Amino acid sequence: MTPAPTLTAADLDMAVRLRTAVTRLNRKLRQQALGTVSPAQASMLAMADRLGSPTLGELARAEQIQPSTMTRLVGTMVDAGFLARFEDPADRRISRVTVTPGGRKELERIRKLKTAYLVEQIDGLDHDDRVQAGELVELLERLTEGA
Repeated sequence: MTPAPTLTAADLDMAVRLRTAVTRLNRKLRQQALGTVSPAQASMLAMADRLGSPTLGELARAEQIQPSTMTRLVGTMVDAGFLARFEDPADRRISRVTVTPGGRKELERIRKLKTAYLVEQIDGLDHDDRVQAGELVELLERLTEGA
């Protein structure tokens, strides 16, 4: 059995810098897509799309928000035409949601804006920085596998 590596002060500093950089990048990406929906609504819409047809409770747990807050968010998104709410066929006491075609169009709009921002940033990099960025993407994908 291989012993766990010992973290150094430099490792801890790197972890803090990585957290800060990822947080700032996430904030920048959210700002690029502002408009029709709030960041919380966009996150919830994307999660509903990932989950398929979740219950409101499942969606609240996945988004780590209170069920009452999720109920309000879902109501707003249903009113906007981005989500449809329906009774669970197996248990009519349970409500489920699904993303509507309008909701999918909104998700696509948000994703395109965020990608366009990143493309613009990458376009400003020289060749060596682009190579490093590609390596960083691979590393981040490994760090987030299973997350």
